[in-house]
Amino acid sequence: MKRKTGKRMLAAVITAGLLLTGCGAGAGTAPSEEAKPEAETAGTAENEQADAGGDEGEKTWSEDEIITLKLFCDEIWWPYDEWSGRIPDIVTEKFGIKFEVTVPSDVNQLNMMIASGDLGDLVCSGKFTRLSDSNICYSLDELAEEYNTDLDIHSVMRFVNTADDGKLYTQMVGYSPNSVLEGWDKVVYEQAGMVIRTDIYEELGSPVLNNLDDFTNLLQSVKENYPDIVPFAYNYSFTNDYIKILCGATPNEDGFVDVDGKAVPFIMDPNLIKYYERMNDWYRKGYMTDENFAWTGNEDQDLMISGNLFADSFYSNAGDVFNPKLEQAGADFDVQLLIDMTRGQEGAHWTQTTAGWRGLFIPRSCSAPDRVLEFCKWAWSDEGQELLLWGEEGKDWNWDEDHSYPILNYDFEAPNTEDGVKFWGWMCHDGKTNVLPGYGNGGYTYDARVALTEICDANPVLGMLRMGADSNEQVIMDNLRELYMNESTNIITAGSLEECRARYESMLETAKKMGADQLTEWANEKYVTLKAEYDKIKDNAE
Repeated sequence: MKRKTGKRMLAAVITAGLLLTGCGAGAGTAPSEEAKPEAETAGTAENEQADAGGDEGEKTWSEDEIITLKLFCDEIWWPYDEWSGRIPDIVTEKFGIKFEVTVPSDVNQLNMMIASGDLGDLVCSGKFTRLSDSNICYSLDELAEEYNTDLDIHSVMRFVNTADDGKLYTQMVGYSPNSVLEGWDKVVYEQAGMVIRTDIYEELGSPVLNNLDDFTNLLQSVKENYPDIVPFAYNYSFTNDYIKILCGATPNEDGFVDVDGKAVPFIMDPNLIKYYERMNDWYRKGYMTDENFAWTGNEDQDLMISGNLFADSFYSNAGDVFNPKLEQAGADFDVQLLIDMTRGQEGAHWTQTTAGWRGLFIPRSCSAPDRVLEFCKWAWSDEGQELLLWGEEGKDWNWDEDHSYPILNYDFEAPNTEDGVKFWGWMCHDGKTNVLPGYGNGGYTYDARVALTEICDANPVLGMLRMGADSNEQVIMDNLRELYMNESTNIITAGSLEECRARYESMLETAKKMGADQLTEWANEKYVTLKAEYDKIKDNAE
C-alpha cells in the first residue's frame, strides 16, 4: 500500500484494528445524494430478477453450476484473503460464483502478472493507467455489446473514468456525480483530523481553539506546564494533512492543484509556504521532536498511549482509533477531536481531487467474462454496494425514517469480519455508501467530517490527469514527490524563519530543474479542455 495515495482507505483499515503501512488517494471520500436514489439496473433479464432481491423468478445455481474464479486484490493490506462468510455466500447464491482470492506480497506483483499474461478473472486495483489497456483488459462497452447487456453508467461517471484511448474499463470507487449526491445531506468527506488529551486541555482551562494562533498558544502552555510531554506530533502516513488544510495548502503529495485556473504540480502550491512557516515556528519553539521526522509507522500512537504526547495530527476518526487503545492500555485519560479550528481558521481550505482510487477490471485472461461483468454491474449498483458494504438489510441495518442513512446494528468502524461485511464493498462503493454509516454512528468523527466538508470544493478533473506508469511525466512526478518528502523536513527544521523561506525557494528552483514546468505544460494540454467539458456535464441527471 503506497504511503501517499490512499490515506482514506488506510484510515478506515486502521480503525478496524488492522496493522497497516501508509497508502489511493488523494487520499478518499464522499459527498451526498437524493432521498431515495434509483438503483442502477443490471440490464439483463436474469439480473433484473436478481435485483428484485429474491423474487420467484430469480436464478438458482446448483453446486455443479457454481464456478470458482480468480480475484486479485492489488493492495498488500487487503483484509480478506478468503471468499467466506455470510455476505460472500449470498453473492455466490445470487451469481453462482466463488472467488479464489489473492492478496499481493509486494507492490510489484501486478506487474509480474501482466508480464505473464495471466491476471486471473477479476482484478481490483488502483493502477488505472496500467490496466486501462485493451491488450490487458476488456473494455466494459465491448463486453456489453458481446453479451447484449446495458451498462447504465451515469454520463459523468463515464466521463471521469474514460481512459486516454477513449474506452471505459472500470468505475473507480469513492466518486459520485453531483446529481447522485444531491439530497444526501448526511454524506460528508473523510479527511485528516487532530486529537488532544482531554485531561491536560481541561487542566489548562479549556481555552477557546478557533484558529492556529489559539492552538499555538495552547502548545506553549503545554510546553511550559508539562515539560515531560511532547506538545505536538504528526502521523507518518497522514503527513500532517490537518495542519496543511488549515493553512490552505494541498494535503496531497502527488498530482496537481488548480492555481488560477491552471493545473500545476502539487509542490508548486503557493500556500505551502504558510504551512512551512507555521511548522518551522513550532519546531523552533520546541513543540516537536526531531524523532518525528524519522518515524515510519505508528510511533505517534505509541507516544500518545504511553502518556507522553499532548496533540496528534492524524485522521478524522482519530478519537475512534485512540480511545479504545487508551482504555485497553489502562490509561487514565482520553483524547478529543478538534473541530472548531476547522471552521474558525481564516483561509482553511482543501480540494477533493479524486475521480476514484480503486476499480474492478476484467482482464483478457478472464475465463468467464459474461459472469464477471454481471457481478461487476451488480456490485456497482446501489443494491450491490449496500450488501457488500453494510450487510443484509433488516438483519445488519435498516434505513432511518427518511431513508437518508442506514442505521447499523454493529460498529461500522470495527465490523465482524467473519461475516465478510464491509471490506468487499471497498471494491465498488461510490461517493456516498462508504460514509453514510458515519452519520448513524454519530459523535465527534462525523462532526469533524462535517466541518471538513464545509471548507472543501471538489474538482475530479485534477484526478483525471493520470500519467502512464512508465511515462516521462510519471518519472518527473515521482522525482518531485521524493524532493518534497526530503526537503519538507529541511524546511521545517531550519534555524530561522528567513532560512525556512530560503530553503522553500530552493526547493521550488530544484523542482523546476526536475521538470515541474514541463509537467505543468503537459497537464494543461489536457486540463483546460477536460475542465470545460466536465463543467458542461457535471450536473447531468443521468
